[in-house]
Amino acid sequence: MRYYTLSLKGAGDKFYTYIDEKEEYSLGEQVVVPFGRGERTALIISEEKQKKYEFDLKSIKRSVEGSIRFPEPLIKLFLWIQRYYLCSFEEILSVAYPQNLKTAYSHRYIFKASIIPMDDQERDFLKYISKKCEIGKNTLVKRYGKELVEKFLAKGVIEEKKVIKQKEYPVGCQDLEYDEIDYKKVLTPEQEAVRDEIVNGKDKFYLLKGVTGSGKTEIYIDVIKDALKKGGGAIFLVPEISLTPQMIKKFRLEFADRVALLHSRLTAKERADEWHSIYRGDKNIVLGVRSAIFAPVQNLKYIIIDEEHETTYKQDSSPRYNAKYVAIKRAELEGLKVLMGSATPSVESYYHAETGVFKLLELKTRYNDARLPTLKLVDMKNESDQYFSKELLKEISNRLRKKEQILLLLNRKSYATYIQCKDCGHVEVCPNCSITMNYYRSDGKYKCNYCGYSKTYSNKCSSCGSENLSYSGKGTERIEEEVKKHFPHSRVIRVDSESVKARDSYDRIYNDFLDKKYDIMLGTQVISKGLHFPDLTLVGIISADTILSFPDFRAGEKTFQLVSQASGRAGREEKEGEVLVQSYQPDNYAIKRIIEDDYEGFYRDEIENRKILKYPPFSRIINIIISSLDESGLEEAALKYYEEIKNPKLEIYGPIKAPIYRVKERYRYQIFIKGNRSDISKAKKIFYEKSLIYKGNSIRITIDVDPINLM
Repeated sequence: MRYYTLSLKGAGDKFYTYIDEKEEYSLGEQVVVPFGRGERTALIISEEKQKKYEFDLKSIKRSVEGSIRFPEPLIKLFLWIQRYYLCSFEEILSVAYPQNLKTAYSHRYIFKASIIPMDDQERDFLKYISKKCEIGKNTLVKRYGKELVEKFLAKGVIEEKKVIKQKEYPVGCQDLEYDEIDYKKVLTPEQEAVRDEIVNGKDKFYLLKGVTGSGKTEIYIDVIKDALKKGGGAIFLVPEISLTPQMIKKFRLEFADRVALLHSRLTAKERADEWHSIYRGDKNIVLGVRSAIFAPVQNLKYIIIDEEHETTYKQDSSPRYNAKYVAIKRAELEGLKVLMGSATPSVESYYHAETGVFKLLELKTRYNDARLPTLKLVDMKNESDQYFSKELLKEISNRLRKKEQILLLLNRKSYATYIQCKDCGHVEVCPNCSITMNYYRSDGKYKCNYCGYSKTYSNKCSSCGSENLSYSGKGTERIEEEVKKHFPHSRVIRVDSESVKARDSYDRIYNDFLDKKYDIMLGTQVISKGLHFPDLTLVGIISADTILSFPDFRAGEKTFQLVSQASGRAGREEKEGEVLVQSYQPDNYAIKRIIEDDYEGFYRDEIENRKILKYPPFSRIINIIISSLDESGLEEAALKYYEEIKNPKLEIYGPIKAPIYRVKERYRYQIFIKGNRSDISKAKKIFYEKSLIYKGNSIRITIDVDPINLM
């Protein structure tokens, strides 16, 4: 008799103990148990050592037909996430694997022993089954009838077995030409040294800092080859779905049908099929975004995190996990290696590399000795045009004349972010959030970027009816309009989250630009990384200051990373590249270091500031949001919660109104917490337990451990 701890579906944070009387179940198995007056499905998460209880325990009834079984290391990982990120076990399962996932089985008969046949039909049966050795149940019954099959089954001539149905997966690259990507590149001595260190080194965690265009992807591919040679697999994470099209081509040209894709643009069926193919071992290379970190790869050897600095690896809804740190924990549990790569590593990761937690590896030159682009700073305070400096217009004209391509970056979508009536002063504000509505000219609508609320744009003030409107806060749509005014014959493509909503739109845009159907690509941060276009020689940063004004201690870091990554798109092959950075804050330390192409200098500036202010990596932080649909009583509730969690060992600020006070109809107060790792870890349980008191009433408490977004 065994005693198991189970997580029951719909039971929230609570775990329950049940008996396995027949000892026929195991960890990670999904079972049916009695609960109340009915039954519930549950997941076995651990075995209890305790054998005596003050109450009667109920027994597990049966396995869930067709359910999958989670490997024990993944169960341990889920439990760690629950404790570290303060979420429910059910919430973790909701992101870890496709919902309503079932395993389909087929029944087959195996030839076991021969007997003396009684008639011609039995003789034919024995001849057929002995030749086949194994055959599907339905096929055999259809050929010889149920009665004869059951007779031979009873005599031991055949034996029935249940197997997981297999699905044939197409190679998926028949439509690709092998010369489409010059993939099978010979590694440079610098790349080989890095690859050998990762494959043969004894360290578990590696940070690869490689300049843009240095060939980090080629090293990733070689590392995955090593996993396959060792009979294992690998998970390769990218920060955005938009980065997968070109990666898919590279991976499938090299690894064919061994590659599984996991991202949110798959249909539920496609995601389930891919997950099954990984679970069965049909595919052992996973390419995907954040949630792919939970893929059940058999004999996993490496987790590779491309553009490790990207904030999209942190989920902004519960469970608020960071895939990067989940990868590190998974490596500890399963004994594998983690490789993180970036041209502009996060400050925390670089600090961990400097202090020996991660092994630092570097690629300092571009592949094939391609030159890094030259960078120039333009002080926009001296320019008459608020969109384009004279120098940027001149360089765009030069590139168009040479039939070369241009990338323009502005990390703000829409036509305008602020519309005000000049007559009555009314500003269009979202009715659900305390922010101004963005105007999208292409759709003829006002939209809220937080809750998605939209309404038709009428060209009139919604308060007084005046048509005398002022448009402020330029976005990509406005820049697109201005580009076409200056260069009416140029072919411009805009790329932002509004223009790439269709499932395959980013893939189409990428290929069209690669085929030179467009001269200028204009977009937000989605075009700042991962792209490789041989004829792209000019990058223009329309406004390098967009993020600097945010009330966020990472504003300088995010600005440096965004602009540096976008700059790296220029001159990646034979043609020399140039980058023009337009800024109203040319003396800002981040802007200066961008122009100097000096990551180490930026890091020194930033780490000194972090040390003085005790921000990560010199502390751990938690952001707590107390929210309600009703503003009355919210501040009082926030103050009460604050009193309950006060801790003299921690710096606790608040409660104060959140920078964006109302989001999706909920009013919000914020408590910000700083402290060392040990003190934060000890206090987290109190934060969570006190938050549960409010569960089910009008007050909602959200705890974000290691937050990225502080708005």
